[in-house]
Amino acid sequence: AQPNSIQRPAIATKEQAWRWLSANGAHDLTYAWIDSTWTWGEAVGIRPDLMLSQEMFETGWGHFRGIVTPDRHNVAGIKVHDPSDADLPEDFEWFDSWSEGIRAHANHLGAYYGAAPVRGPNGEPVHGRYYVVAGSPWAGAIDTTDGLSGTWSTRGDYAQVLHESFL
Repeated sequence: AQPNSIQRPAIATKEQAWRWLSANGAHDLTYAWIDSTWTWGEAVGIRPDLMLSQEMFETGWGHFRGIVTPDRHNVAGIKVHDPSDADLPEDFEWFDSWSEGIRAHANHLGAYYGAAPVRGPNGEPVHGRYYVVAGSPWAGAIDTTDGLSGTWSTRGDYAQVLHESFL
């Protein structure tokens, strides 16, 4: 895989991910995300190491110092189907578990390059925001992190931030 590719395979291994979290002061809860990130990333066709990089950026290394709190299990700052323009706590999705939050992240990122979403192991539905992204004019056309700047995030340097934090 190219270093800026969204699609799999992973460039880093789970063992490298573990060491990367440790070297960067990640919260203890983030180590449990590794297996789910690899499972759901591979199921959707997303690079799990890229997903983990996003999760660390979006959650402040699992310390959740922003609007989204850990009890939401929202590892990627995914908003609800129809959020306000104010970035209020209620504008962000709630998920029942870390695995569900990570599955939503994989599906959400998959919509950027056109991957079909994956339902949960018990038939849990795809989160509503996936369909908002999948219906965007640029959906299905973004296959590198460069395309995430201005789409995933309003930050023009979002891709650069991810590149600098890669495993």
